[in-house]
Amino acid sequence: MLKRIFNGLARHLGRKELSSRSFRCMGGVATVALGASCSRHIESVTAKVRALLERLESELSTRRFDSFISLLAKNAGVAPIPLSQDAYRVLSLAKQFDDLSGGASDVTVAPLVNLWGFGRTEGRGEIPSDEAIRELLPLVDHRRIKLEGLTAFLPEKGMAVDLGGIAKGYAVDRAFELCREAGMEDFLVDLSGNLRVCGVPRRRESWEIGVRDPLDRDRIVGGVTLQGGMALASSGNYERFIEVACQRYSHVIDPRTGFPAQGTTGVTVLAKDATTADGLSTSFLVEGLKGAKRLLAESPSVDVLIVPDRYPPEFWMTPGFARVLALLPDFSKAARILLLTSA
Repeated sequence: MLKRIFNGLARHLGRKELSSRSFRCMGGVATVALGASCSRHIESVTAKVRALLERLESELSTRRFDSFISLLAKNAGVAPIPLSQDAYRVLSLAKQFDDLSGGASDVTVAPLVNLWGFGRTEGRGEIPSDEAIRELLPLVDHRRIKLEGLTAFLPEKGMAVDLGGIAKGYAVDRAFELCREAGMEDFLVDLSGNLRVCGVPRRRESWEIGVRDPLDRDRIVGGVTLQGGMALASSGNYERFIEVACQRYSHVIDPRTGFPAQGTTGVTVLAKDATTADGLSTSFLVEGLKGAKRLLAESPSVDVLIVPDRYPPEFWMTPGFARVLALLPDFSKAARILLLTSA
């Protein structure tokens, strides 16, 4: 089982010339790291990033009863609600990625997420009935969201939005922009494994992100080298799940069937921005190897690593991902490394 593909801030944060600060936000841990060239600004930059992320959480979280997203669900079938610019923008982007996914992701999947117990309240560890799932499936259709003039409307009572597949990536990009505006040239922003880097940690070096062993979360099997501006996001069945009769059910729901995605343990997407990486990682997880070629054809600028849910471990990756991933010798001998293309 791939506990978590990336070990956050790998090698560089252990070096004294780099400064970093971490805090809890948006249901996870956020970390800001500054390169040696601007490390003296760590306190002021972190304070600005934290304020930004906390504001975004207040607007986008389904767990906040007063958020725009919660109010949108409360007013489903009743009336449109006004949105902030960020809430409107992230909803618009989510709809675009849902269109691209061909049904593998859908921002209106919230009713099914709640049914399985992965929403605002924890579930009872039970599998919903087929009938209960069938009743909710008609509510899942991102095309029915009406966005106009900084307002949003869900036309049917019971519809709701879950931004879990894009909000963290969007927040990382907004934090990235904030750091650039503050004059920072060398930094990394990480929010629960959704991260983006700028510049270098120090001269003649690049940011390196550690890769965890799929079967042993305490072991690093290699590292990914990231150039300035690039972003990574991961999705997997290893962080939130329920187990019923020795069967694991992930929190990632296939909106076409109403059941948790099966067959893939973890996915990591490399892209030019964190919103794209996050917005596509769920689709790749749901589609797995079967649908990966189609998604790659639709998204030629991204690279991906897919780890199927089987043993011995297999790492399927695009040539672009293979070029930046360096596995340790022991692991490269034990795992199958296979190239994945859109052709």
